[in-house]
Amino acid sequence: MMWLLVMPLAMARSSALARVVSTLLLAASLVVSPAAGQERPVPPGAPETELPTTRLPPVEVIGATPLPALGIPIRKYPGNVQSISGDDLAKQNPIDLSDMLHRNLGSVNINGTQSNPWQNDVTYRGFLASPLTGSAIGLSVYLDGMRFNDGFGDTVNWDLIPKIAISGVDVIPGSNPIFGLNTLGGALAVRTKNGRDFPGTTLGAYGGSFGRRALEGEHGGSKGPIDWYVAFNALNEDGWRAESPSELRQVFGNLGWEAGGTTLRLSYLYANNDLVGNGFVPESTLARDRSAVHTFPDQTRNEMHLGNLRGSHWLTDTLLLSANAFYRDYRRRTHNGDAEVVCIDDATGSQAFDGNGRPVHLGQCQGSAVGFFDENGNPLAGNLQRTAQGEDRRTKTVTQDWGSTLQLSHKGQLLGHGNVMTVGVAYDRHSSRFSQREAEAALIPVGNSVGTTRTGPFETAVDVETSQENVGAYFTDTFDITERLALTLAGRYQTVRIKIRDQSGQNPALDGDHVFDRFSPAVGLTFQAHSKLTLFGSYSEGFRAPTPAELTCADESAPCSLPNAFVADPRLKPVIARTYEVGARGSVPVGEGTKWTLAVFRTDLEDDILFTVVQTGGAGFFRNVSQTRRQGLEAGVSGQWKALSYSLSYAYVDATYETNVTLASVTESQGVHVRAGDRIPGIPLHNFKVGAEYAILDNLWFGADVIAVSGSYLRGDDGNRQGKTDGYALLNLHARYRPIKHLELWARIDNVTNAEYETAGALNFNAFANPIAVERFVSPGPGIAGWAGVKLLF
Repeated sequence: MMWLLVMPLAMARSSALARVVSTLLLAASLVVSPAAGQERPVPPGAPETELPTTRLPPVEVIGATPLPALGIPIRKYPGNVQSISGDDLAKQNPIDLSDMLHRNLGSVNINGTQSNPWQNDVTYRGFLASPLTGSAIGLSVYLDGMRFNDGFGDTVNWDLIPKIAISGVDVIPGSNPIFGLNTLGGALAVRTKNGRDFPGTTLGAYGGSFGRRALEGEHGGSKGPIDWYVAFNALNEDGWRAESPSELRQVFGNLGWEAGGTTLRLSYLYANNDLVGNGFVPESTLARDRSAVHTFPDQTRNEMHLGNLRGSHWLTDTLLLSANAFYRDYRRRTHNGDAEVVCIDDATGSQAFDGNGRPVHLGQCQGSAVGFFDENGNPLAGNLQRTAQGEDRRTKTVTQDWGSTLQLSHKGQLLGHGNVMTVGVAYDRHSSRFSQREAEAALIPVGNSVGTTRTGPFETAVDVETSQENVGAYFTDTFDITERLALTLAGRYQTVRIKIRDQSGQNPALDGDHVFDRFSPAVGLTFQAHSKLTLFGSYSEGFRAPTPAELTCADESAPCSLPNAFVADPRLKPVIARTYEVGARGSVPVGEGTKWTLAVFRTDLEDDILFTVVQTGGAGFFRNVSQTRRQGLEAGVSGQWKALSYSLSYAYVDATYETNVTLASVTESQGVHVRAGDRIPGIPLHNFKVGAEYAILDNLWFGADVIAVSGSYLRGDDGNRQGKTDGYALLNLHARYRPIKHLELWARIDNVTNAEYETAGALNFNAFANPIAVERFVSPGPGIAGWAGVKLLF
């Protein structure tokens, strides 16, 4: 039956955008009149006399569209959606949103590749959201209805979202086409606070390990139709790794107006952050000093101004019109000091090149230099040796994003059955200017780490301007076949236009124009087998277009150092995702109620885009891999029993290559031979979380959580020939105490047992070994650490 439902949607893929939009609007017009006698939802802002007098049991409703709509009961959603509330954030005092997701959701894992808590690589079901340009982004993130993925590389910068201002997060599973580009494995819908729902004032300060000290506060209120909310966060820390300080400055404001069924909200978000994350370190160095770094600095400065205007209006008691318009100015600067290993002729000191003018692969750097050339094309006659040299790279990216979404939602009846439908159109545009300068640098030992100091003048290596225009039209409809059986149909037509122009006059190969478009369908069924048991199943498709950053670095013969250099513009294919999911959720009468979920999923990717490293400085290129897969199981239990609240979650994620392929490698001269079934590096097979909080007194709470993660293969070991990183388990504790009404004291201890662990790894040449050779590089996790804080509550 499922395939019969998918076929007519698949046949519509070739429709033009205008035709799709007209079809969606026509469908909406067919259901705008509710049937007689149907219970009507009460529009926001309606006078109290219009509220129903009969109290109904609470219904858990989720939003499954980019803009807030009518929502649907969770029992009718055909997937394992998960949520985190603002109360959860306030209780646990996490460092940021990525930390909160990691501690509470079994399907979420963190790879601390930068060793900076605000620059985490977050995976959900094996799909990535990362701040690092060049990462294969498979998750979309929305902030108050605005697509938050960066327009240049689809990256997600966690440091730009102040955690104090978050009211909740919904994690939407699968390749849900409604959320547009990058929704290959899921979407995160983040909501911010407003003064009507979060009145009062909080002022807090805390400090502790790694020299971390912070001051944050919020204030919300309302008067008549107007409400307001403001929040700020100021944080400094020295970092637990050498030469790794960070500084955050975040401000958020929200002004709202509600009256007569109309709501308007204008929000502003400013962030100015200076982050240092010095990344992987050789295991031999780590054995001497776990705080050491391989090379420094690795600095990122992010500055953002974001304005978002949202509004909704009840056209009738059952028809809701929503819209938003946003503008973002985002500036990113990086400073990277790197040690590159190169092959030179020991007689002349010249770098060795092969007959095609490419640097000699380090795996072939040994023995006689006969047949190799220097950078001027002169033959070399000595012996080839590996040596390390320093390089200083600085980049600047300036991006402007703007766009708007218009959405119409209706709750009524169709053919005598309950029906909820939403249609929408979305437009966003991203304009970026990227430049990179390089200079020779000296390598300076500092303790067990090595820094770089520029010794030569900067030269402009890249100056490129890109623009990306996204236009989409979407619909979703949930139809009650019976009182227990609900059918959801959804789809989105998306077109992407990318323009790339070289501004330096030196790299005309960068110039290019690209167009990608696709219609992606989804279908799902839910069946309420019992009042406390729901079964569900779904099929969905999504896609992502190659980013400007990927399109400008896809030439194997001219590798680039992401996020630092782009040199060519061959065409890449878009990534297509197809997700199947079946599962169940329900509750059991234990204590005040225990909820449980169970889901099995599989996502097949066609033409996955991977970055293949071929040089020690991180240089490589992007390429399509015809088939990859993420499949697995996730289960969770949560509830309340007397004074104890608890949660438990587990995820099994099997991420594999599904085709035989040879990937270029920095450590293997013949490349890495990957077979179908080999596991994708950086994605652990098992992920287990358990947490609890107990109210010892009415004003004293004590909590603990455990995070257990299995090992994963190292980057560069796509053929699974090396050992995995070791699995690890972390015990974390937290406590809260309110001695008086307006005062809360809290404390948090991470990694109580002081476990030594690594979250990710890569194979590379150790530039400072003697002799220079391939070694395992890893990203170490911090040891035991604690913080304490105080909050004033009014």
